[in-house]
Amino acid sequence: MIAAIRPDSWNLPLFLHILGSVVLFGTTGAIALAAFGARRRPEHAPLLSRVAFRTFLFGVIPSWILMRVDAQWIDNKEFPHNEPGWVGYGYAVSEGGGLLLIVVGILAWLWARNNGTGPKKNLAIGILSSIVLVALGVAWFAMSAKP
Repeated sequence: MIAAIRPDSWNLPLFLHILGSVVLFGTTGAIALAAFGARRRPEHAPLLSRVAFRTFLFGVIPSWILMRVDAQWIDNKEFPHNEPGWVGYGYAVSEGGGLLLIVVGILAWLWARNNGTGPKKNLAIGILSSIVLVALGVAWFAMSAKP
């Protein structure tokens, strides 16, 4: 019922925040799949390493920025003085996940630069990306259920 009484001026920042979040979830999942797929099929590792790095570069970075900037925008519009506790979950996940994603990006760049060699790099990329995916899922639940 709250969504029915939300002012129209909140629609654009909320839409952009959700769009950035969904794209971030999908691109992070694609990086995890590429990393784990390279472990299963080492002959495809050179291609998958480039896919993982380019997905990070052209998908994760812009979607994280879109998600984070619009989260602040909608937060300032909706809760100008004090925010509920569930908003803090989103900020914690975006900041902590952003740091993990920086590490994923560096590892993906090294992995692509070495033409897909280094099974420890793709394992680390897959695990770190999966951790970020779980954290994004927790934030997604907190934002939608508002516990």
